Amino acid sequence: MKRKDKINFYFFLFSILILALLIFPIYSIGNRVDPFIFGIPFSLFWIVSCILIQFVGILFFLFIDKEEP
Repeated sequence: MKRKDKINFYFFLFSILILALLIFPIYSIGNRVDPFIFGIPFSLFWIVSCILIQFVGILFFLFIDKEEP
């Protein structure tokens, strides 16, 4: 397997992980209102943090992909 194929595979797994964090079985961990973080309910914080983690991950994979000739 070429390096570019490995990077694409890891990006695919990373994206599936973030998607899994936002759908039913795993989202029930973050589906709470009680602890307020930065003035927002925990469920909204969970969603925003997943989006931010996805953004950082995309930047990371983009940086790694540009390194390769």
